[in-house]
Amino acid sequence: MNEMGGSRMGIRSRLRQAAVVSTAALVTACTIFTTGTDQVKAAEPSQPVEEKFQGDYAKGELIIQFNRALEKAERQAIYTRYGLSEEDSLQHGLFVHASIKKKQELSTVAAELMKEEAVKQVEPNYQLTNTFKPSDSYYNRQWFHSKINAPKAWDRTRGSSQVTVAVIDGGMDTRHVEFKSRLVNPYNAVTGRTALPFDNHGTHVAGIIGAAMNGSGVTGVAPGVKIMPINVFQGEYADSYTIAEAMIYAVDKGADILNLSLGSYSYSNVIEYAANYAINKGAMVVAAAGNEDTSLPFYPAALSNVISVSATSSLDKIADFSNFGRYINLSAPGEGILSTTVNNSYSYMDGTSMAAPVVSGTSALVLSKNPFLSPQQVTRILYKSSVDLGTKSWDSFYGNGRVDAYKALAATPEPMGSISLNTTEFKVTGSNNLRAGLSVSGSMRGTVYVEGANGKNVRTLISGAAPQKGGFVAYWNGKLADGTIAPAGKYSIVFRTFDNHQSLTKKAAVKLIHNLPPSIKAEAVNEASSASQTNVNIKFTINKSLFVTAAVYNNKGQLVKTLLNKKALPARSHRLSWNGTNENVKRMPEGTYKLVITGRDLQNNQVTEETPINL
Repeated sequence: MNEMGGSRMGIRSRLRQAAVVSTAALVTACTIFTTGTDQVKAAEPSQPVEEKFQGDYAKGELIIQFNRALEKAERQAIYTRYGLSEEDSLQHGLFVHASIKKKQELSTVAAELMKEEAVKQVEPNYQLTNTFKPSDSYYNRQWFHSKINAPKAWDRTRGSSQVTVAVIDGGMDTRHVEFKSRLVNPYNAVTGRTALPFDNHGTHVAGIIGAAMNGSGVTGVAPGVKIMPINVFQGEYADSYTIAEAMIYAVDKGADILNLSLGSYSYSNVIEYAANYAINKGAMVVAAAGNEDTSLPFYPAALSNVISVSATSSLDKIADFSNFGRYINLSAPGEGILSTTVNNSYSYMDGTSMAAPVVSGTSALVLSKNPFLSPQQVTRILYKSSVDLGTKSWDSFYGNGRVDAYKALAATPEPMGSISLNTTEFKVTGSNNLRAGLSVSGSMRGTVYVEGANGKNVRTLISGAAPQKGGFVAYWNGKLADGTIAPAGKYSIVFRTFDNHQSLTKKAAVKLIHNLPPSIKAEAVNEASSASQTNVNIKFTINKSLFVTAAVYNNKGQLVKTLLNKKALPARSHRLSWNGTNENVKRMPEGTYKLVITGRDLQNNQVTEETPINL
């Protein structure tokens, strides 16, 4: 069946539809896959290096454990000495997956690496079975998942519910079991309402992106993400204005990715505007390249900011129907694709309409790992991680290569690294600072604050700032928001990163220890008059928690009255009041008296402050 032809916008990619499978047929066939019983025993530290290189392992790959998390430059120096290349890392550089650039004996390189002071362990990259595999009944018929390494990608993420993919298409079956509770902001751009027409094409596309991993039916590339279904078709056609309106609606409603499995050979300015609007708002646009086996530009796929996707077969060959040309950016499986159709059914379809959602789903996985990446950053990751097919590097059939979900996730940086502290026991001296740093990746802003043991913010260090040189660095001098030294105890340095859609938070525990000498500053606020009988009010400030004694003495040094006796007070300003009487509540004569305030800390350090007061 050929659905291409004509110049009107939105003529769908050619499909070849096979048998439709009903839900009733699925409920009786549910195979549960579990991991095998064989185990790979971890090598003990004393195990000779050569004994580690037995069994199944990946050729030319090593797993290196360092004694501590090394900076990138330190790791690179080691790689240079041994001809290694870092493929990935865990725990911020504590473990590294490395490959050998030249033909060398793995065990020999491992033995040499073990001599490095910074290296704790080296082992081959063992191959274990099985990796995660969904139990959905018809998953085994979805060949494209294994082709793009989706099962390995799902070991890292199956998609976040915070990521939304807009399917701008011909409506869909919103009641399909595969999308239960995961559809957001449905919209019919033709009628301006939320009710959508039943449409096999749109339902099929949505299923490729995000059909649930629910133990039956099929599975999407990113089964955990949200789907925003938008209809733009009236019958077989959709006009450019409606499509542009739908794109803008999707972005304004929070879509992160726009999938457009539609197109025309006619350029549309309004659609280009909508595509640029989406990109500028931080959303990706992915479009099908067309199904006429021609190099003519197909829009919106041929627009510069849109990711154009051609279709490949199960043999990693360009599909015989797929368009090609200078505008192709990526390729993806698009032949014999099993996915959802209306009335809780499933069917096979062909077309670049099926290839585009494979790329959209992979993009959704990348954003699930790091939601702060810009469209340009996600695009670079997809290009860098794709499998090169055809002629070396870019070509007009496969673009930059066939998408690989696992490699894309491996190339995706974490949004937030680990918090680095110059110390976890901050001994406040009054002139030193605690330094807290955090590396980040993506477009975001950040707030850093100190959190007390009660979970409340006691001091903001950075507020809503953009990262500098790939991260945030904050300094804390141990003081609270009011300028006084915080009481000794447990605190957390909190980094909160955010954009217009989401936020992430990391904390690092700090123990604050007072290592500064105690100080007291006092002053009389007002003086009493024997006629008015008003009190003498004294304000004093202590710089740390102290046991405080305060007493009034006459000019002969004799005790008149004790106001405080070894009272535990926190670091802040306090007030005392003397009513002008002695211990026997007898009014003292007018004159000058002396207030003596003594403070002692837990380390038995003592400070005394004397202030004259007039009565």
